[in-house]
Amino acid sequence: MSAMKHTYLTLVPLLLIYLALAVLFAVYTPAWQSPDEPAHYNYVRYLAEHGRFPVLQAGDYRHDYLERIKSQKFSPDLSVDPIRYEFHQPPLYYLLASPVYWLAGGRLVGVRLFSALLGGGIVLLAYALGRRVFGARSALALGAAAFVALLPQHLATVAQVGNDVLAELLYAALLYLLATWVMAPQSGHGSGQASLPTAARSPRSLIALGVLLGLILIAKTTVYIALPLAGGALLWLWRRERASARRILAEIALVAAPAAVIALPWYIRNIAVYGWPDLLGLIRHDQIVVGQMRLADFIAQYGWTAYWRRGVEWTFKSFWGIFGWMGAWMDSRAYFVLALTSSVVAAGLALRGAWPLQPDRGARPTPHALRNTQYALRKPHYAIRLLVISAGLTLLTYAWYNAQFVQHQGRYLFTALIPIGLAFAAGWERALIPRNSRILAGGLVIFAIVLAGWGVLAQAGLPKWPLALTAAIAAGLAVRPWLPRRLDPLLFGLPFAGLPLLALYALFGVIVPQLAH
Repeated sequence: MSAMKHTYLTLVPLLLIYLALAVLFAVYTPAWQSPDEPAHYNYVRYLAEHGRFPVLQAGDYRHDYLERIKSQKFSPDLSVDPIRYEFHQPPLYYLLASPVYWLAGGRLVGVRLFSALLGGGIVLLAYALGRRVFGARSALALGAAAFVALLPQHLATVAQVGNDVLAELLYAALLYLLATWVMAPQSGHGSGQASLPTAARSPRSLIALGVLLGLILIAKTTVYIALPLAGGALLWLWRRERASARRILAEIALVAAPAAVIALPWYIRNIAVYGWPDLLGLIRHDQIVVGQMRLADFIAQYGWTAYWRRGVEWTFKSFWGIFGWMGAWMDSRAYFVLALTSSVVAAGLALRGAWPLQPDRGARPTPHALRNTQYALRKPHYAIRLLVISAGLTLLTYAWYNAQFVQHQGRYLFTALIPIGLAFAAGWERALIPRNSRILAGGLVIFAIVLAGWGVLAQAGLPKWPLALTAAIAAGLAVRPWLPRRLDPLLFGLPFAGLPLLALYALFGVIVPQLAH
């Protein structure tokens, strides 16, 4: 089967499922029941109706009113017009969404559908990046794309009015470009001659990087991690290639010029409006947005233990799905299954590192499969390091933000969603290897025994549902070695096939009944 035909038969159905779910989320999520959506929508409306950018001013954030309107589920009697605290945001998303607002007659769902369409680009780039990194092992690329496309919280995020989806899309394009560069062969290697620019890093591609960085700078500050990531990648490439100073300066100019042309006008405008050195409007934002829970206040009231417990629990659960303004939670059993699955995947990744080159016992790989495995284990290691560093930068940003405010929201980790999706697919693939599945089944049995012992000793009774769910997953992993290898594709697809069902439950079993007015 040709690569194009394979892509058509696998990726196109996934995109159709994504679009169907995203449209459902955009249409059925009650109005304004997505974090910060009223403020983002008011930015789009202001720009579309006035033809100029808004200015963040005193009174644009009224904490008491916001809490009141949230508590009343955005009753039609309470206007969202005073909610304007996102007026300082970079302009790109709002510029693109303004014509959609006009065409949709100002209807909220029209702008939501525009965001959902942008989200489809993220799915495509997740697949493309997976294929770039893992080559012919398209299952990993498809798994990563499915993870990105079908994660319930991500569906809720990309189907709302807000600039997160555009920022993710641009950052994913940057990751793809940088991964292509770091995986490119080094020209002149071993020839005793100075390295020349590779085809992957032509002047045109350097200009493309500059354009991407410029667009990122006017998209959202949370993806400013693109600057150190791109800079670090270029420094590493120059060092590896022993590039001359002249070539380095030329490449810097090709990147910096388009980025400056795109971003500088916005920064100059902000200085004129907010004053120096408020290039991003963040100083004005901190002056006006008063009333959010800060770290120091939380620690004084509840202590560090409560903070870390909340941080771990809320971050994990909201990554998978806590909806509305962090008020609509799924059933605890859903989170428990997700925690068990995540643990199995993480253990699979750990076992992947323990035996990276050993063939599976009983497996009879073909020479073609062996070449693919060797490619996947050796060729992409530079790109994998790039993705790990990118995810690390996201985590650092998340930690820095929560060092100021108590904002344990998993959606802030979505700039790392593609690396996480690739890791999830790779870990699950490794967990399904018969030798590993036996180990993981044994680990879950031990966990079930500990869980039962805790229930008895704490006199809380046996935790029936956790025990049953743990036993079911352990039994599935234990049976795996006796299943025929032709079922491997089906077994690999199980968690990804479950995500659309989880998303439908999240929408119609959680969001609509809990958040509708």
